Amino acid sequence: MGGPFAPGLPSQALRASSPRGRALRPTPTLFLPPLCYPRKRGVELVRTVIYLDVLLLVNFVVGAAFLLAAGLLCGACCSPLRLVGGAGAAAVSSLALLAPTVPWPLALTYKGTSAALCVAAAYGWQGARNTARLTAWFVLLNLTLTGALFLPGAACNNLSFYLPVSPGLLLASTAGVCGVVEGVLHVLGRSGPACFGAELSVAGRVVPLSVFCDTGFHLQEPLSGRAVVLVRLDAVSLPAGVRAYLDACLAGVGAEPRPEWGVRFVPCQTVAGHCLLPALPAALGSNGRKQDGIYAAFCDMPPPPGGWTALVSAETAALLGE
Repeated sequence: MGGPFAPGLPSQALRASSPRGRALRPTPTLFLPPLCYPRKRGVELVRTVIYLDVLLLVNFVVGAAFLLAAGLLCGACCSPLRLVGGAGAAAVSSLALLAPTVPWPLALTYKGTSAALCVAAAYGWQGARNTARLTAWFVLLNLTLTGALFLPGAACNNLSFYLPVSPGLLLASTAGVCGVVEGVLHVLGRSGPACFGAELSVAGRVVPLSVFCDTGFHLQEPLSGRAVVLVRLDAVSLPAGVRAYLDACLAGVGAEPRPEWGVRFVPCQTVAGHCLLPALPAALGSNGRKQDGIYAAFCDMPPPPGGWTALVSAETAALLGE
């Protein structure tokens, strides 16, 4: 449910009165016609009636919940629009339950690929390590729900599970799994992306940084659309003239930069309101890789709890191999 490894959708199971069996007429629900999923139990013919709209809707909700839970466990976050995309992919992937049965290696490949696509739709490319962690947690949460609800009468096709439970019970169980995740994180503390070392080339200096990857950080230089690294000014050493200019800008004092510095201003929204941060052309290097053509925007914030000296987006971190 809620994704490639999720159970199938709750619906009505109709048991024939004989091996030939006449199925009782199902009670219609929602908008789409029911689909019959025949299977045998001993000598009995069991027809499971699955409502396609219920199948998609419940898998959408469960997928969204488990994508959020995977993000909590990995210290990642996503926008509401991307979450809708990931949950939609999870809902569509559940249709494998209705497809003709395929060999298990092919079904397993489909499940792994669809899980990775759901995560990629919600979180984008977070680098190989972080994307793999998100995908693994998403899969494990789906398997946890499947195991918790594996009742007599459950059916499996193409590694997609159908569980004969109501949508309400399934959604309540999903909320329970997410609640357990939240409780564990509350007791043990939330994990977050670790800082990594990097070197910033700016204003003729090479400055060592402790960089924090923030998946919610999306600053760009507005004229060029280039990536921005946010740097704490007090944590780096810059030429005296550049430092004096940046101090004056951040203090709200009018100052004129030298043309060769290539100063730009980056709009930024903070809890204190909207502001413009001075930015200089820069390059960022780590792990033998280097990203040129970016801008270093400077702020005067106090030292954060994690001790980082710069913030970058997940995309920038991925380009640096993090």
